[in-house]
Amino acid sequence: MIQKQFKKANIDLTDEQAQKLALMSDFLLEYNQKVNLTAIKTPQEIAEKHFVDSVLPITMVDIPEGARCADIGTGAGFPALPMMIYRPDLRFTLVDALQKRTVYLQEISSKLAISPEILHSRAEELGQDARYRGHYDMVTARAVSDLATLAEYCLPLLKKGGIFLAMRGSTKELTPHHEQVFEMLGGKLKQEKEYSLPCGDGRRLLIIEKVGETPKRYPRTAAQMKKAPL
Repeated sequence: MIQKQFKKANIDLTDEQAQKLALMSDFLLEYNQKVNLTAIKTPQEIAEKHFVDSVLPITMVDIPEGARCADIGTGAGFPALPMMIYRPDLRFTLVDALQKRTVYLQEISSKLAISPEILHSRAEELGQDARYRGHYDMVTARAVSDLATLAEYCLPLLKKGGIFLAMRGSTKELTPHHEQVFEMLGGKLKQEKEYSLPCGDGRRLLIIEKVGETPKRYPRTAAQMKKAPL
């Protein structure tokens, strides 16, 4: 069933990849009964709206072999874990502020025999940590926060030449103001792609390239962001 859903999106999976995703689906549904990780609760919807949705963006961009990647606000591991199953060469750091999610991520990663770095941390703290700032080739974020706030979380983590993939819903939200914010943070909008999942749900992918340094004051604290959003 999983391979069939991916085939509808013109993505071929190996049997091993499909088996890992099926294991992930089963464990997610089981774990979700005690810890709320997702509102999507059928295997078919998980295959389409979590797995295909997670993998499609990396079929649209050129990501170098062995790229260092970070997934901000990863939740139940989307998009990072399906991306790692599809592209085992990618080296991911999974970041979430809730410990109950990072505990789940440790367990599912062990079951899948994959080894992401899993951090119980806030993105704005990570962006001011010299170990992570300017460290990544790719940063992903799937439908968390508004675009300006998301850019402040994610762009400081990228090295020059890296890309930020902002995975959004169908609503057109990009404005000239957002592009100014990207530039202020050292980024530049490279492309906006509009597409649909096999079920018909619309999606937008913003590809933002890191072209310069992010000023040291960014990212600010959550309180500062809330008081004076960019």
